[in-house]
Amino acid sequence: MFTKLTAPLYCLWLIAAPQIASAQPEDWVTTPSAYEFSMTLTYTISIDGLVGANSTNAAAIFGADGTCRGWGTADFMGTSGFYTGLILVYSNSASEPGLEVRIWDATLDSLPQCLDEVDFVANGIQGSLADPVVFYAVYDPLVGCTDANACNYLSTAISDNGSCIYPGCNDEAACNYVVSSPCYDSNTCVFPDLYFDCNGDCLNDFDGDGICDELEIGGCLDDRACNYNPSATDDDCSCSFPFYPLDCDGNCYIDTDGDGVCEADEVLGCDDPVSCNFEPNATDNNGTCAYCCYSYYDGSDGFSIEVERYAGLGTEVPGLEGLTTFRVYLTCSDSADRVTAVLGSGGSSTFIGASSNFHQAPNGGLLITDIDSTLFADDLSVTLDSWLTIGLDHPTPGDGEEPISATSGLWSTLFELGEDVFIGGNSNDGWSVSSSSNNGIAGSDLKVLIGQFTSSSPIEGSLNVTVIPSGSSTPIQVNPLFIAPPCGCTDETACNYDPDSNYDDGTCQYPAIGVDCAGNCSSDSDGDGVCDEDEIQGCTDFLADNFSPLATDDFGCQFLGCTYLDAENYDAGANDDDGSCAFSLMNPCPTDLNGDGITAAGDILEMLAFYGQPCQ
Repeated sequence: MFTKLTAPLYCLWLIAAPQIASAQPEDWVTTPSAYEFSMTLTYTISIDGLVGANSTNAAAIFGADGTCRGWGTADFMGTSGFYTGLILVYSNSASEPGLEVRIWDATLDSLPQCLDEVDFVANGIQGSLADPVVFYAVYDPLVGCTDANACNYLSTAISDNGSCIYPGCNDEAACNYVVSSPCYDSNTCVFPDLYFDCNGDCLNDFDGDGICDELEIGGCLDDRACNYNPSATDDDCSCSFPFYPLDCDGNCYIDTDGDGVCEADEVLGCDDPVSCNFEPNATDNNGTCAYCCYSYYDGSDGFSIEVERYAGLGTEVPGLEGLTTFRVYLTCSDSADRVTAVLGSGGSSTFIGASSNFHQAPNGGLLITDIDSTLFADDLSVTLDSWLTIGLDHPTPGDGEEPISATSGLWSTLFELGEDVFIGGNSNDGWSVSSSSNNGIAGSDLKVLIGQFTSSSPIEGSLNVTVIPSGSSTPIQVNPLFIAPPCGCTDETACNYDPDSNYDDGTCQYPAIGVDCAGNCSSDSDGDGVCDEDEIQGCTDFLADNFSPLATDDFGCQFLGCTYLDAENYDAGANDDDGSCAFSLMNPCPTDLNGDGITAAGDILEMLAFYGQPCQ
């Protein structure tokens, strides 16, 4: 396939004087004025199969009379891709077929054989720059290039003479551009890839990394980054990294419980909103949720009540089993707030009570400062006594502190007997300290202890407390109250099951094995008051030799002694012979078996007669 160039150029020779060939044969002379008609012929020349490859080859048209009717050199590269020529062919006939075509080979300065003919038509046009008429000339039709892919393939040749010429690339932009080639084929052109030269090197490579500037891809090159781009060639400083404990997707590196909160950010606490100690920030429940808490209602100006289950429980002390010790605090709004009294006054009463009696130790006191400090420290029954106070949690006041005083009356007597504390609103009774005492200062924990109460049931109440607020010298009355939680034993099998309790507070009490809650045996087959599971078998007769003081069921007593009736020391009460029997011998000659007064052969015969017989 031949390359066709796209630079058209048209040239018409309008010759009035005779045409004379400069290098062609001498008879190639034409006198246009001698003819009446003409036509235009655009052509190219093929010599031995090579078409339009030489710009100096020429062609001439001859009539049957041997006159040259026109000639021309094929020296123009037309759009066909062949060197093309233009001949004005002349004739005195409007139509003249069979005009002879002669070809001059400028390279060999010879005339190869051409069998082509031209039919003249007046004013006719044959061929064009894009599609010229091809005149074929050969030296030997049987010898030439036999390769059909060659530019000069000669279809009649049967012998290849090694003259094959192959098409080249005629595009100067191609890597395989051929400056001068006898034939061209643009399909053979090889062009560099976009942005590269023919050596495969970038036309523009600012950073010299072998990647053309136009092909560079900006991005993050750090494979540890969240936005790592494996396709990037240039780092554009855009890398972004995860912030621990989250990964690039915003998920936790470690989240063992799968709650969406990273392990490092977990907050332990009670996460149940209905609990007493609900922590809004808690993400992991640590099992500390408490449901048996008091309901507090503020008095005024931020003052309230807090009830604490004191650490000391009475389970180790006989008579205090199942009791709980509570401490009641007034909570303040400022560390300099000062409590001076708890009264029944101004129409407001003070009440602290429980459904069961308060524990009152024989050596205890109405007030904490009434209790002996040694007994308070050493006697747990006294330590857990129920008492009243202003700030002090020990019997001995410290620096700046003073003993608590009380206006006694019926209320205090009843309290010391284990009854509720009730002080009427107009009695002006209660307990107090002077306004100069440090007892009642709230301090950093903003709490002032009011009293300790030990009971088998929760406590509740309301207070009428005199407080001197921080920065003021004028006392105020605050009236907070607290309500016991609906807690208790929720196990119906327990002795202290409370059907009104909503939450179990861990106080359930169960009977010992073998007895019911009243202490009665579940099974006592012998009716001796000792449960079958607790029975101990043994001898219960203290006179017996094997008497067991722990035995509850008689299981055989042992009386040792002589059990032979003939013995001198026979014991009728003995049931186990101890080998102590003693016998007296009445016959002075025990060997005189026949009683003849002598021991002789007859005695032996007597013995032999009874030998082997059992004794009677």
